[in-house]
Amino acid sequence: MSNTTTVDPFLTNLALIQNYISVYGYSTIFILGNIGSILNILILTQRNYLRNSCSCYILASTITNLFIINIVVLFRLLTGFNIDPTKTSTFFCKFRAYIVQMITLLSRAYIVLACIDRWAMTSTVVRQRAMSNMKIPKVVIPSIAIVCALSFIHVLFYQDIVRDRCVISSDTYTKFYNIYNTILSGIFIPMLMMIFSMLTVRNVKRLQGRIALNTAPINQILGNNIMNKRKHDYQLFFMIFVQQCVYIITTLPFVSYLLYATITMYSVKSTTQIASDNLYMTFVYTFLHVNFSATFYIYTLTSHIFRKDFKKLLTHNRFVNFFLNNRENGVTTAALPDEINVRKRATATVHN
Repeated sequence: MSNTTTVDPFLTNLALIQNYISVYGYSTIFILGNIGSILNILILTQRNYLRNSCSCYILASTITNLFIINIVVLFRLLTGFNIDPTKTSTFFCKFRAYIVQMITLLSRAYIVLACIDRWAMTSTVVRQRAMSNMKIPKVVIPSIAIVCALSFIHVLFYQDIVRDRCVISSDTYTKFYNIYNTILSGIFIPMLMMIFSMLTVRNVKRLQGRIALNTAPINQILGNNIMNKRKHDYQLFFMIFVQQCVYIITTLPFVSYLLYATITMYSVKSTTQIASDNLYMTFVYTFLHVNFSATFYIYTLTSHIFRKDFKKLLTHNRFVNFFLNNRENGVTTAALPDEINVRKRATATVHN
């Protein structure tokens, strides 16, 4: 009896904390993520960004993040309110599992491509520099989407409803799934990001060294337009660099959980241990999705050019101007009848 009285309140508190994380954590991610992604798209679709191949990859990643927020995060948010269609519908169960893996990998892949683009742009080798042009994203972006879509088709065959829960129905596939995700999300993608970022830094230092050897001022060597473009390109690199740091920080707990779940798969766990694992899993998944909702805020904090473009968006937004022009036209139109009446009275006075 004493054990029951000490364990039950603890389990209740763990379940309550887990629910609070689901409701308040995912609500914050959902709201701020939608606002940030929409603002990102509005800024990145401006002419000066659309002419840059790196911006195209960032835009593709942002659009993908918008899908993640409104599908993946929304599903998890609803579970906090005890609304979970994956428990009753096999279609939703399989669809969520598939779409989660596919679009999260796609978003990460586009950031890797942006890192590769920055390396190519700063390279002194002509062939490598040719990879950073507007023709490449038009082919690569849809191609990567197709590859990611095909890479996770296997999820559809092993995800099913078991005891009112949408889970993987095979222990062998669970091992494969955890190891596959650990290698892909925790090792392969961060490694590619770090390698191409270090290569980009090395290229930038080489370029700075070459420029330092010239006695003429740098703006005379390159010209003001090229200098402004270089500053814009370097700031894009810094934005991506900070984003990949955030990605690694938010992914490490997720990878550690996958490893722990794989190692302890066949262990006999107490009710308290299972509740603690569920709480940690909820925290890990919530923290993981911060990466997909924070891009706008990362770019705004790290780049003064991005902040400048954001201010322009607010002050020169066509929707705001359209609204203000309509108001002015409405005031002018409302004043017309009074003006006509005044003119009629003036004409009558002259005739009299």
